[in-house]
Amino acid sequence: MNTQGLISRRYFLKILGGALPAIPLISQVGVQSENLPNIVWLIADDAGWNDFGCYGHPTIRTPNVDGLAQDGIRFTNTFVTTPQCSPSRACFWTGKYAHSMRVEDLHVPLPTTETIFPEMLQSLGYHTGNVGKLHLGNNSRRKFDYVHRDVKAWQNFLGNRPPNRPFFLAVGFHDPHRPYPADTTENVYRKDEVVVPAYLPDTEQVRLDLSLYYSEITRMDRNIGEIVDTLSSQGVEEETLIVFWSDNGLSFPRAKGTLYDPGIGTPLIMRWPGKIEPGIRTGQASVIDIVPTMLELLDTEMPSGIQGQSMLPWVMDAETAGREYIFAERNWHDIDDHIRAVRTSRYKYIRNYYPREPFGFTADIIRSRSYQSMRRLRNAGQLTREQMLIFRYPRPEEELFDLEKDPNEFDNMAYNPAYEPVLNELRRTLDDWIAWSNDVSPEKRKPNKYNFETRDSL
Repeated sequence: MNTQGLISRRYFLKILGGALPAIPLISQVGVQSENLPNIVWLIADDAGWNDFGCYGHPTIRTPNVDGLAQDGIRFTNTFVTTPQCSPSRACFWTGKYAHSMRVEDLHVPLPTTETIFPEMLQSLGYHTGNVGKLHLGNNSRRKFDYVHRDVKAWQNFLGNRPPNRPFFLAVGFHDPHRPYPADTTENVYRKDEVVVPAYLPDTEQVRLDLSLYYSEITRMDRNIGEIVDTLSSQGVEEETLIVFWSDNGLSFPRAKGTLYDPGIGTPLIMRWPGKIEPGIRTGQASVIDIVPTMLELLDTEMPSGIQGQSMLPWVMDAETAGREYIFAERNWHDIDDHIRAVRTSRYKYIRNYYPREPFGFTADIIRSRSYQSMRRLRNAGQLTREQMLIFRYPRPEEELFDLEKDPNEFDNMAYNPAYEPVLNELRRTLDDWIAWSNDVSPEKRKPNKYNFETRDSL
């Protein structure tokens, strides 16, 4: 095996993503302190990273997201820090890893002592709001000037915001989170338009499930179009930086809840007309870096303890490198699992801490048409080797994938002697990150939300 270009070992503070060169900040993008940009975050809920037209999906219709990508920067290799809703959101609202704040398990409220992005904007005079999903706990809702659980409340926020003040608005869509009830979701896709991923069986129920999921993405896209149109009608579109991403991957077996790319991959688009030149960034990015990027753009002080780093040099200059490493974690989500991963542009290393237990599917996936279809095929011995991987146990303690040769992460190279140099390097890198970020391994597995042995009946 050719080991040329293997990652070099260096002081760990630099391996968080590769050192990025400093550049002039606000002056680089033409922002003056008295003319700060408005900022709009558009956050999908359980949307797959390639399930948009601009990311190459051949049938899902997303003209408004595609328009943002055409006029902005589209990142093609962006990852969340955890494939679980509330821990992922805690990370990108603070710029810290979830376990560092002890909120790595689902539904754990963010401590009031943790500072989230709207608080960082207060000294700059921003009017701040969140509509729709937040999922940080009730105390965090009090940290906005305006907050509402209805996604459509963005209309009230934009229509009644204070004049002559910059604003920050986060829109937490509920789409395309499960359930996908066929009687309440407008199904705009035929089952023959569905593209079934290789890790799922091509059955009638899987195709129906995916078609309903597609419909929710398109519904979200229409809402995004309405928001952009309103910004334009108010004459502030060119004064507004829009950022779009998802909290984790699609809610299907071997995606959400896993550290494979369908679970941690996310779309990421940044658009600011006239200030950020449109383009594509193919290097690695992490959502933990969104807050640091916003703060450097605004030339404001970083709060202590932030673990992400600014991507602004890379945003402004495509020749600047992205992250050398991204890190990801899976923890309790209905069923406990403790998994850690480090990814480079070519390799991914995964460490399973409960290898003698079956994989911990989330409850929404277990209840899905797709899982139930897979369960029946599994019991009948009719799944392919690749589709069976998510069900096997004992699981391997370590997994190593050559993403260049195996983008679907089906072939584990951790026990292939030819890959031993890569394996050892990524082991050390992950160990360094665990120590640096104060990631404490559990002494025992946490209780499950339901009886693991009867989970198929949920």
